[in-house]
This record gives sequence, structure tokens and C-alpha cells, in this order.
Amino acid sequence: MFCLPKKIVKEIGKRLASSEMTVEKLSQMSPEQRRAYFAEFMGKDMATQFNAMVESKLLLKDQQAGLVNGIEKMAGLKPEVKRDFLSRVQRLDKLLTDKELNLFSEDLIEQKLGMRVTMDEFAKITELSREIEIRKQNLTETNRLEYGAAQVLFSNYVNAIKLASEKKTFIESIKDPRKFIEDVAGTAKSLKSSMDNSAVFRQGWKVLFTHPKIWLKNAVQTFSDISKSLRGRGGEVKDAMNADILSRENAVNGIYKKAKTDVGKIEEAYPTMWAEKVPILGRLYKASEVAFTAFVQRVRADVMDKYIEVAKENGIDISDTVQLESIGKLVNSLTGRGHLGRLEPAAGVVNNVFFSPRLLKSNIDFLTAHQFQKGVTPFVRKQAAKNLLKVVAGTAAVLTIAEALQPGSVETDPRSSDFGKIRIGDTRFDVSGGMSSIVTLASRLATMSSKSSATGKITQLNSGEYGSQTGADVIYNFFENKFSPAMAVIKDLMRGQDFSGNKLTVSGELSNLFVPMIVTNYTELKNNPNSANMLLSMMADAFGIGINTYSASQTNWAKNPGLELQQFQKKVGDTKFKEANDLYNKRFNDWYKTVTDNYVYISLPEEDKQRVFANKKEEIKQNVLKEYGFKYKSQTKKLPKL
Repeated sequence: MFCLPKKIVKEIGKRLASSEMTVEKLSQMSPEQRRAYFAEFMGKDMATQFNAMVESKLLLKDQQAGLVNGIEKMAGLKPEVKRDFLSRVQRLDKLLTDKELNLFSEDLIEQKLGMRVTMDEFAKITELSREIEIRKQNLTETNRLEYGAAQVLFSNYVNAIKLASEKKTFIESIKDPRKFIEDVAGTAKSLKSSMDNSAVFRQGWKVLFTHPKIWLKNAVQTFSDISKSLRGRGGEVKDAMNADILSRENAVNGIYKKAKTDVGKIEEAYPTMWAEKVPILGRLYKASEVAFTAFVQRVRADVMDKYIEVAKENGIDISDTVQLESIGKLVNSLTGRGHLGRLEPAAGVVNNVFFSPRLLKSNIDFLTAHQFQKGVTPFVRKQAAKNLLKVVAGTAAVLTIAEALQPGSVETDPRSSDFGKIRIGDTRFDVSGGMSSIVTLASRLATMSSKSSATGKITQLNSGEYGSQTGADVIYNFFENKFSPAMAVIKDLMRGQDFSGNKLTVSGELSNLFVPMIVTNYTELKNNPNSANMLLSMMADAFGIGINTYSASQTNWAKNPGLELQQFQKKVGDTKFKEANDLYNKRFNDWYKTVTDNYVYISLPEEDKQRVFANKKEEIKQNVLKEYGFKYKSQTKKLPKL
């Protein structure tokens, strides 16, 4: 403590009365400026002591009060974060400089926004946010898109700041192995999913039969979206789509969010945007990504709007959280976005292991009509059952027409992987939106038997016979076919061979990682003389009707060779061994095409058909081996003399 002379006290009073010296003016000065100001009328030594007292007793409390007021008014802070910042303010024992104050404020803003921004950036964010509020207050159906555009502008600005802070060079990315692996895996999946307009039937198959008007409107829109994207206007398409959705009544009143409808979420088929950077091909990739995202998002919002109307017509209280979230589950599953339940916190990891885990889960929920999903109300279960009947009837109608046009093209046994598909030559067209594989898995496990799609042979699971499948094998094979590109390559590396049992090659594994599925399917069609019409097949594949081309026999002698084939391979070498294997498959397939149209063969009991197959396979194999000058030498072990 120190005492001021009466003369100085009188001078201070005079300056305060004239407003020459105010708390506001003093707080705007730097410590050096304040000391110089006080020194004018009280001397240098006393000015230093007086300034320290002013800072601790007056300005600090004023600054603390201002900070507390700002923190209390700042919306969006978690209670525990707010308590922490208020505690930090109360513990201040010195006046913060402008630089320290900015750092404190930026730290506070970071806690609110979840990212570090400068004061200028925060001011811009505040300005854009204020514009949204102004638009919202004057919102009408006529000007709603202006409100949506303001929302998009705000989101784009915030996302740009976030991306800039997260942006890394290629070298910097490698330094973070976990993130780098995730990005590579995501890029592989994105590339595999690109170069098509597959959402129209793959994600849209269920909507086609349940809400055909919604499906048709949005399916047609994808062509415009692709055209604009190819001309470099993909961003405009997304902005317009988001502005439309964000300005709808059910978005403005919070219905989408309360129902946990996945509107505005990143689609699992396109988890990263690295592929956009690829020269030339990047624009094709962008076009397919924009068409996919816009179609799914618009359809999801349209279907949600529709079910809100239906719920109101049925007297359902949509203010009830349980009812609303239940409708959200129905809409998400109907549009290919299932909830992963307990695995949801690890969704990123699951998405890198499997190709489309949410689509798979949505199909399971749909096929079971949400009967086994928690938190689903009777209203939604009823709607789900109606939807299931519509899709089953619609799919059955498509298959019936195909069978009438080409008898024998449709498999009716659900134990066969051809179930739910149309077979033309060696090409299968999946007209179930990917749901038939789930039905086949369930049927095989229920009957503990399986039917070969190539030969028609029915085998029992868990029979104990050498080489026979078990129930566990069937389940594993199902999920193996759902692996993401990155996981499939890891599996190949662990096995030391690819899916067909061939030796691994760098080019082969890179192709499995990054070559789009539509290109792979084209290669299969081109290399198979008994495939369906190329143009028809590629058009179907491009719009999401999955195609798969393979022959009745794709036997790989190298996979599980017996002693005879081991001897043959040793004698002729790897090149001729593969050549002979290909010749064997070709001859069997040629024979198979003729015999399956034979009335005598068709009339045979299943057991006799399999016997005919086995005998013919052995006959063809022996003829091929003979042509290569090979004769098997039995290696019977001699028993020791007793």
C-alpha cells in the first residue's frame, strides 16, 4: 500500500470529473502509455506504483467482468467447457495484453466451433451466421432458397477453414501412418465405386417400388447433375441440392435432425476426395460422386417429407421423440443408410473393412421389416411391412417377365447365389438391389445346404466329407465378398494368393485396389465368349444393376492339386500347366452349354446329374493331360517286410 499526496488526489479527481481519464480510456492504453500518462502529474516512480494498482484493482476487474459476460452469452459451449473458462477468468492475477486477450478469445472460439480460427475469421463466421438469422426471420416458401443459400455459404466457409487447417502434403500424410492408411483405403473404395450412376438402382431399388414418383424425379435429375459436373460445375450441383434441403420446412423446424435422418452425411461409398486430384479421370470421378450423393440425399429428404405427411394423416404425434426417431430409421434403411448399432462409434473402421456396411445393414433391416430393431414403433413396423411387400412383388414381377422372355434365366431356389438374378449366358444381373445375397445366406443356414450356381449341385453343410463346406464357411464367404478393396488385398497378402487361388502380383493387387468395378466387369464380359450382350450389360452395371460373369467351370488346378496334378505341373512347368487348366475349363464349359439344353439330362434326378458332371470332368481332364504327353505314375508306398 502507498499514499498519494492530496495534490495528486485532487488532480485525479479533476481528470475523472472531466472524463479525460476513464476506465475505458485507461484500458485501451498499453502499460507503457499508462505509466507515461500518470507520470505527467505524479512523477515516474509514483506512476509505476499507481499503474500497478490500477491494473490489479480496476482494469483487471473490468476485463474479468467483460470476459465473464462474453462467455455467458456465447451459445454452443458445453457446460463443463463454460465452467472451465469462467474459472480461468477468475484466476487471472494480471491484466491480459491485446495479444494474450486474442489468444484467450481464440481458445474460447475453438472450444465452441471445434477448430482454431482467427478473430477475423470468427467475425466473418458471426456475420454469415447473422445473415442466416435474418433470412430465417423473413422466411417464406417463395424466398426459402435464399435462406438455404445463406446456410450453404456459412457451411462452405467454415469447412474451408477446417480443410485448410487439416490440409497436409503427401509427405506429411505419410508421417501419420494411421491417417495415411485410412486415406488410401478410403480412396480405393471411392475409385472402385466411381465412373457410374449406380445409386439409381442399387440404393434406389427399394424406393423405386415404394415411392416411384420420388424415384423417377430424382433418377432423371442425375443426368443433369453428371452433365454439369463434367463441365466443372459439380460444386454448384451440391450447393443447390443442399440449399434446397436445408430450406425445407422439416429442416428448418429441426425434424430431420430430431429424427436422426442421415441428410447431409458423407456417403460411405465416397469417404475421401483424393481421387478428384487425378488428372482427367478426376472429373469423371467427381461426376459420379456428385450424382451419387445428390440422388441419395434428395431421395432421403423427399421420402422423409412423405412419411411425416403420412404420420400426420394417421394421427401420429411427430413431437414424440420415439415416433420421430423411428420414422428416421425407416427412411434411412429405405435409402441405403442403416444404423450400425453398437458398432456406430467405430463406423470409420467398419467402413474401411467392409465395402458398404450401412447399405448391408439397411437391407437387413428392410428384409426383416424392422421387426427386430429396438425403438421402432407399431406405425413404422406397419409401414415397413407394406414396403417389403411392394418390393418383393415388384422384384418378382421383373423376374417373372425375364423368365417368360428367356426360359431358364431365373433361379427359384434361394440356396443358390443366382437367386434374385437374371442369367443370360454366363452373366448374372442382380435385380434385387443387393438383397438377394442376404436371402441366400439365410436359406443356406436354415436348410444347412447349398446349391451351386454353376453346376446346380446341392450339397449338405457340415457333412464331414473332405472339402465340404460348413455353416461357418458360408458365413465367412458371405462377409468375405463384402470386404472393402483394402481389406481384400490384406486378405490376399495373408493367404499368399488371390481370390481365385493365383499367385499374387503387384499389378493384380493394385488393380484390385484402384480399378473401378465397372472396368473390371467390362474385362470379364470381354474375356468370356458366353457373356451377355456387352452394351446391355454395361448399361445395367452403370445404373446399379450389379453384373457378374463367370463360367460353369472355373476350376483352378493350382488351388488344391492332388498328386496327379502336382506331377503334371512339375513335368510341364507353370506356364503350360495354366494353359492346360484353361483348356480344361473351356472344354467343360462348351460341353456344359450343350448338355443343359438336353431334355434327357434335364429329366435326370439331381444325384445322376452330379454323376454325369463328375465323369465328364474326369474324362476331359485325362484327355487334356494325354495331349500334353503326361501319364500319371502312382506313388504307392511299399510296406516294409516283417
